[in-house]
Amino acid sequence: MRPICRLMVLSVLLAVCGSGSLSARAETVLLARGDDTFGQGWLFLDASGACRIATPRHVVERMDGTLSSPDLLDSFGRLHPTGSPVAAIDEDLDLAFLTVGGAIAKEGCSRDRVRSVPLQPIIDSIKQATLEITTPTERQSLSVTFRALSRDADGGRIIVLSSLDPSASFQKGMSGGTVMSKGRPIAMLYEVEPDEGLGIALRYDIIAAELQKIGAPTPETRSLAEATRPYDSLVLVKGRISQKDTSIGSFLSGDSALHLAPVDGRVSLILDLDRVSAIQGVRINIKGLSGQGAMIIEADNDGQGFVPGARCELAAETVCMMATRRASRLRLSFTGSGDAGYIVETLHLVKG
Repeated sequence: MRPICRLMVLSVLLAVCGSGSLSARAETVLLARGDDTFGQGWLFLDASGACRIATPRHVVERMDGTLSSPDLLDSFGRLHPTGSPVAAIDEDLDLAFLTVGGAIAKEGCSRDRVRSVPLQPIIDSIKQATLEITTPTERQSLSVTFRALSRDADGGRIIVLSSLDPSASFQKGMSGGTVMSKGRPIAMLYEVEPDEGLGIALRYDIIAAELQKIGAPTPETRSLAEATRPYDSLVLVKGRISQKDTSIGSFLSGDSALHLAPVDGRVSLILDLDRVSAIQGVRINIKGLSGQGAMIIEADNDGQGFVPGARCELAAETVCMMATRRASRLRLSFTGSGDAGYIVETLHLVKG
């Protein structure tokens, strides 16, 4: 297993390929695995209309070989959950898929769609392309050229790349970046060799073929925790995940607790309910802030804006009640002492 590395923001401005015009941006997204470790992936709609992410398997693989569900970090610094991680059927491929739900899926996650149309005729005519990558602060485009193409019974699965600009070389943490040509995704970077200045990418028609083997996620794959909770998304809008290989997605599926650390003394979460409901309060089991912090509940009814509901001191088990409110979303804010981290073990709503 290849270890994921801390993503370092490049200090150089990466050149944009083309004759003075920007190519279309690929839906390359940042995946946060907790404790400030990141990878990347390609966000797209599959044939069933589900919102999915393709990413190198090593980006989501734990030390024991199981797959994690990293959070999607959007351009506003918010963390959105993913779920249902599944590796490619072909074990020789460094490839896995994730499913994205919640607000991103409802709003229409991407214009990109995976296509199994053979890419070989296009690849044969490409002289240079762009590598689209994303960091916690910006999107970047790196001009690249093809150094070698594999030749096998499938027409060649992989492409070897190098940067056209020697000062903007490949770095650890770029795995999952998208190789683009004339606005079309061509391949996904899955391995880099910084010393040699090379990157290795897997063609998207190969990725599409593997996705067809796996098929769409089905309701039967959802855990009991996912099937019975009254909210279908939990978004971290302030704060960070403090433990590696834990995430909002793994918390929602019941695989782990939610390890949080405040930013500027506060953590804020938004819960998207599966329908407008009458809510009386929140029941939470939390470690680390007993007697030292508070939880603030605010409610929003179908986009009318958050209004205050209640403020409660936190204990190991807290039931925070408020006057019954009809709500489609709740915002939970936690305040505490300094930068102390804490662990949310369970989070339930009290319905009216």
